[in-house]
Amino acid sequence: DPEGKVTGIFVLGNDITVQKRQEVEKAALLKREQAARAEAEHANRLKDEFLATVSHELRTPLNAILGWVRMLREGRVPEGDAPRVLETVERNARAQSQVIDDLLDVGRILSGKLQLQRQAVSVASVARAALESIRPAADAKRVTLSAALDEGARAIGDEGRLEQVFWNLLSNAVKFTPAGGRVEVALRRDGASVEASVTDTGQGIAPDFLPHVFERFRQAEGGTTRRHGGLGLGLSIVKHLVERHGGNIEAKSDGEGKGATFRFRLPAAPPPPVSPSRAPGRDSRLRHELVGLRVLAVDDDPDALELMRAILEGHGARVETAASAADAFEAFRHSAPDLLVSDIGMPDEDGYALIRKVRALPPDEGGRVPAIALTAFTRADDRARALSAGFRAHVAKPIEPDELTGVIASLVRLSGNR
Repeated sequence: DPEGKVTGIFVLGNDITVQKRQEVEKAALLKREQAARAEAEHANRLKDEFLATVSHELRTPLNAILGWVRMLREGRVPEGDAPRVLETVERNARAQSQVIDDLLDVGRILSGKLQLQRQAVSVASVARAALESIRPAADAKRVTLSAALDEGARAIGDEGRLEQVFWNLLSNAVKFTPAGGRVEVALRRDGASVEASVTDTGQGIAPDFLPHVFERFRQAEGGTTRRHGGLGLGLSIVKHLVERHGGNIEAKSDGEGKGATFRFRLPAAPPPPVSPSRAPGRDSRLRHELVGLRVLAVDDDPDALELMRAILEGHGARVETAASAADAFEAFRHSAPDLLVSDIGMPDEDGYALIRKVRALPPDEGGRVPAIALTAFTRADDRARALSAGFRAHVAKPIEPDELTGVIASLVRLSGNR
């Protein structure tokens, strides 16, 4: 008032609650966007590194295969070195095949189409088979393999996939163990579980990488300075397969240079019923069962066709070949064989069209002849489609001679054509 006394207070306010909330939200959104951008950039780097690694892992064995084959063809390899060169070619071809198998398995896992053929399995036999397949690589590196296997350890699972688990763990252990080191496999029945472990004295796993060891595409080393090959897929596939079998897996290491242990557990299966032991001489029985067998082999790839002929004629079969479905059906009508082995992917008419035409024939003209799909289409869906089309068996390429002859002998035995 005029006398200077306060008679009231006037307040002019502005509510900034919404403004402050928006500022907080904007800051959080910016932080999320920056994190998402960093994650996307990291994913792109991983993708680029992975594609570069795939190219490297496919081209490296191909370089050895093509180089040595060219040297052999031109006669520039001394006669005494030929066995060693052929062994090198085979080893690199198998390495390339393994890379392709890993890529296909990851595709099946991501699409949820990886199938298991479950049955009671002797885990000791599976581990022993994996040990024998990895032994040449271990011997070449002077790495000692040892095993303590409980013969009573059994699980319900897919025998081939369980062997893949052991093979991947053993291959990893041998790869990362220096000359003079050791790799040990242990297997035991532990109550309602089967416990298996693969332990090595190799380079170990750094503590900061240990939590990521089973992640897809992750590798402790990268770029052009890598000392070890591989795609970084094997351990992620192992983890998926173990978990699909109802088990779990863990990795332990005291750090770099101190080795590593991979341990997994599977639900145990009941002991097997007592049965007579199998008679020896499997290979001689196969040769006896295939002698004189009339086989029609079909493939548009002349190299694959020649390989089939060599395998089957080596077991005493009489082989006729055809390079197309049309030629094969004409040969079939002219002289119905005891067995048909056909590729699926062929120009004009594929193997499915051929088997449908064969199955449409009357029984006395060969309409019920046993037939095998021999193909590079190896997904579970491809196998199911081949069987539903009329093939009695599905064998994946690359051809394993023992597998092919074993499947043929079983089919012939079941069909009573011999």
